[in-house]
Amino acid sequence: MSYLEQNVYQYPLPRNASVHEIWSFPPAMYRPRHLMQFHDQEAFSRTDEEWHRLHVIYVVTSGQARLVSMDSKWTVNTGSAVIRQAGTILQHERTRGSLSPVQGIAIAFEEADNTPLLWPFSSPVSITSRGIAEIASELVLTCSKNEESGPFKSHMLFYQLLDVIHDHSHRSTRDEHSWLSLVIRQIHEMVEHPLTRDQLARDANVSPEHFSREFKKHTGLTFVEYVTRLRIRLAQEHLLFANPTLQELAQLTGYRDIFYLSRKFKQLVGTAPTLYRKTPKKIVSLTYNCTASLLALGYTPHMGAVASWMEEKLVRSGEISFKQHSEYELFTRFDLIAESGADVIIGYAPHSSTDELRQIAPTVLLPFEEMDWQEQFLQIGRVTGLENHAKALLSQYDQLQREANHTLDQRIGTRGSAVCIFWTGEGGAYIYGQGWGRASHILYQSLGFSPPARMEKDGQLLTGYVHVPISDIHLYAADHIFMAYPTDKKERQALEALLGQEPWSSLNAVRNGHVYEIDADMFYGFDPLSVTEQLQDIIHKLTSQLSM
Repeated sequence: MSYLEQNVYQYPLPRNASVHEIWSFPPAMYRPRHLMQFHDQEAFSRTDEEWHRLHVIYVVTSGQARLVSMDSKWTVNTGSAVIRQAGTILQHERTRGSLSPVQGIAIAFEEADNTPLLWPFSSPVSITSRGIAEIASELVLTCSKNEESGPFKSHMLFYQLLDVIHDHSHRSTRDEHSWLSLVIRQIHEMVEHPLTRDQLARDANVSPEHFSREFKKHTGLTFVEYVTRLRIRLAQEHLLFANPTLQELAQLTGYRDIFYLSRKFKQLVGTAPTLYRKTPKKIVSLTYNCTASLLALGYTPHMGAVASWMEEKLVRSGEISFKQHSEYELFTRFDLIAESGADVIIGYAPHSSTDELRQIAPTVLLPFEEMDWQEQFLQIGRVTGLENHAKALLSQYDQLQREANHTLDQRIGTRGSAVCIFWTGEGGAYIYGQGWGRASHILYQSLGFSPPARMEKDGQLLTGYVHVPISDIHLYAADHIFMAYPTDKKERQALEALLGQEPWSSLNAVRNGHVYEIDADMFYGFDPLSVTEQLQDIIHKLTSQLSM
């Protein structure tokens, strides 16, 4: 008799119980091997290659990753996870990525007894759940304080994480392969063409009646209501950027009758298409920079993502009369957006839930990778009807830029090289290229400085970013170095001690006094007000140092 059975049977059975059942524990399937935190795309890719013989869970805690497998590609956003089987490789799509560098947690594991098992998870897919990120973060904390946490907690959290991912991956797999998901995808792809319930039901091999019942149960709308709302949303989005005629608008949205379009538009929106552009709108901004751009235009959003660097400005200006959230909250909690009564939603593309957002309100997603900050600002100016004001603000920046260059021509002459370094502590720092904000575009595009030779050698850093270990920071040295230090006092002291040693202390910029401290919060923004402050601060630091 097993130990478990002995311990069960040593207690007397209840009088009314004739049988006492015993269940066996299933064998442990997996055991965790490694856990690490990654700080950029390169570390993610390097980890995936080194751990290719292990199963790996990736949880994105900040930023965004665009991943490619053998047969598909998808976006993993903040708060999302992806799990991949041993022997497969996940590669990053060769685009610049998102506004924030991808950071996250990687957890490698293997079969408990080295016997290959039937893979219990679906093929790689992005899984979004607040619980996943919370468990992964607690697992990091537990592993970092293993002696305090005891021998079992890390394993408990690991299996809890697997359980949540297993549940979500199987639900998403069932949804992805259901006929209804295919129908909804077809509706979005064919919305400009005639669509009928009977035809879509035939294509899905279900009866029209079953189609209608399941469609309403899944979407909360009838087929006609869903298609109508989608078409009117598209009409609103076209009107936000241009002034198409009713005939053009009908062609763009799948309507043949302009009078029917006008009637449906007014029923859903509350105003005629011809008056829509002039109607005041409650805008929800999903990103920090879109919120800042709206405020730069003097347009207060109804709800917006607000970062720490923006909060102080809002308090000083008194512009706190709108609902404020983090980007993560607005990405994971659609109820906040749905309950806000939004007339327009603005954010960055790609967004994994564009269709869901569009059911709430017309949605404008700006392709961050393809637009510089000035074009993004103009687009937001068009949406708000303040394009001329946006152009005027950009003209002011151009004038300030000319004055700054005139000053540098007189004080410095030939620019030389420059770099912005954002320290994360003793672990290293982020270095950004000219397409990622953080004032690098000011140094290289507005003021004519050159990037460090190492950045030009790497190539991708001219548009991307990299997390550099402290041992390699000197390789990215320049004639002028702008640095944002860690905010934690102890981390700063430890970093300063390290920077007082070779090879950093022998750099020309250090010896010449051309190292300038910058405020990480001030240098985060990618909107006209932030960029203007950054430009003025850079010029002040350069000219003040030269005057000493």
